[in-house]
Amino acid sequence: MTAGKAILAEPEISARIQEFEQRYDAFSIVEGGVSLWRLMRFETSVQLQNLELKRAPIPRSRLLLSLPRAAWQFATAQQGYRYICKTSNSGLRDRRNGTYRDVYFDDLIDAVPGGALFSSIDAAGFENPSRRAHRQPVFDDTALVVASAVMGRFLGQRPPSSSSTRLSQAITEGLGLPDFTPRRVQRKYDVFRYRAALYRSVLRRFKPESVLAANTGLHSLIAASRALGIPYVEIQHGDFGVHHPESIPASALAADPSSLLLPDRLAVFGQRDVDRLSATALGRLGRLRVTGAPAIAAGRALRETRFRPDHALPVVTFTSQGFARELVDRFITDFLSAYREPVRFVVRLHPGYDGDGANYQAIAAHDPRLVVMAGDAIPPTHEIIALSDLHLSISSTCHYDALGIGTPTAVLGLPGHASMAELVDTGVAPLVGSPEQLAIMLRERRWGVVTPEQSSYFFGPGYIQNMLELLQERDIETP
Repeated sequence: MTAGKAILAEPEISARIQEFEQRYDAFSIVEGGVSLWRLMRFETSVQLQNLELKRAPIPRSRLLLSLPRAAWQFATAQQGYRYICKTSNSGLRDRRNGTYRDVYFDDLIDAVPGGALFSSIDAAGFENPSRRAHRQPVFDDTALVVASAVMGRFLGQRPPSSSSTRLSQAITEGLGLPDFTPRRVQRKYDVFRYRAALYRSVLRRFKPESVLAANTGLHSLIAASRALGIPYVEIQHGDFGVHHPESIPASALAADPSSLLLPDRLAVFGQRDVDRLSATALGRLGRLRVTGAPAIAAGRALRETRFRPDHALPVVTFTSQGFARELVDRFITDFLSAYREPVRFVVRLHPGYDGDGANYQAIAAHDPRLVVMAGDAIPPTHEIIALSDLHLSISSTCHYDALGIGTPTAVLGLPGHASMAELVDTGVAPLVGSPEQLAIMLRERRWGVVTPEQSSYFFGPGYIQNMLELLQERDIETP
């Protein structure tokens, strides 16, 4: 976090962004049939929030190796898949029988024939899981990310278009972000259009009937799928509410809807997501479907069959997020000082933003009750949460995962926690404002219970059957 700048919550940023959109008619600034603001919305929102998250660098050699691999896969491609699932290496977080499984799609592909994976490298430290994956991707689309970035930088339009200049001026004036120069906006569009062209070629080669994607913001893949008339289904990734930068408000539909690069369907976790997204663009267009999630279904089953609370040794799992580290360190240190009884306090590192967790390791060296686990370590996060008495975080989507699994969760009152106001205000998750308060909660075993109704509200049951029905929908028509 930049000195002197506070971390701002998503609701606060969302209100500011939507006011900007109305004042500058931002979605209507179009180039090549695409809303430029749609491409820039996430980037500007994150910068305004001031999280300053930094991923561990991916070795350039790994990125470059994707080019010959992708060329070979393209040349030898099997054609005619029922569905292609777009994922990334950081999805390999579920280890079973000595192999690593993709938490988003492997269960689906095992159960519903005709599917395959496209995967790209989005996080360092997953080399071993990638080598020992349960299912190897049929295409490494890291190559498309690398190639389009180079093409956009060196083959892009110069000087920037009038649309890029207009949006840049609006962002500078309306949001106070002078770093978003006309050249930066233009480069974003140029990378997008080259990446979309490359994806079109790849999709023509593999010929899938549908594309599923486990992430938001894959605008180029959406554009390529739409150009070829292939239905595109986005799978909810993390907490995707009305304040998420990729959640487009219904007011944007006043512009040309086809310029907004919206998925044809959004598969959401539970009825809670349908309720809160009903007034968004996707909600108004009737594109929301409840499917649940495979990792949560597995965690729920594990807790029901194997969790046996040991009140002599409570188990607490904190899922880190890679920000406010000094404050988190102090909170954990002060808690361990205030609570001298036995406890197993697990810190599960964020797979992309925490590196080796050296700051937590330093605390653990002086207190064996603290256990630090890497983001790609075994067991996977949903299993750790399932076998815990209490889950903790600041604003992690793991709060919702815990509720879906049936594990009580609590919100640490550190910078960024305001994003969890819904859970705190409704009493589903208590706000823990101090290490001493957490110590009292553990001493008195006051972490509460998650009811079956609450669990199902956040994550619907029957994931495989729900996804099968979604794949069988015949009324998906790309604009």
